[in-house]
Amino acid sequence: MLRRPILRMIGCLALGHYAWGIALLLLAAWFATSAFRILPHMSTGTIWTNLPKAMMLAVTQAGPLGMLGMWIVVLGHWTWTGHAGLRTALLWTHGLLLLPGLLAVWVGIYALRAAARSAAQGGGLLGPIGGFPLAIGAGVVMLALGSIALALTVIPKQGNLK
Repeated sequence: MLRRPILRMIGCLALGHYAWGIALLLLAAWFATSAFRILPHMSTGTIWTNLPKAMMLAVTQAGPLGMLGMWIVVLGHWTWTGHAGLRTALLWTHGLLLLPGLLAVWVGIYALRAAARSAAQGGGLLGPIGGFPLAIGAGVVMLALGSIALALTVIPKQGNLK
């Protein structure tokens, strides 16, 4: 039987997975709808000749985000219900996501520094764009580190949480 504070931490971890999974699914839906909204504005061909291009754009841009979002939601469900393979799934998933998250943070910091240099020379209109990879990367890193820490310290190696 797990103590109440540990159950709260695990519940917060599950809610964090649900929140990030839904955010990724919404981002994937935005990319997919954007790919089809540009269809009438393509300059060459008819809608039927441009439809495969728009579909390919939607699949390549929204597909990976959608699949990752679904997997993160599944991990949230497994965390909430205490699935037997939870520890292994958390370690593998967040061990792999830690590097892209750190890379996104680095890119965001680099972009914001470049924007500051550009603004000092009279440019820098797109400077705030660097905040996007920084925010996404920071969220991914926080969720990954929290998941890895809880997986190594709290979640049993095998068996249910309950």
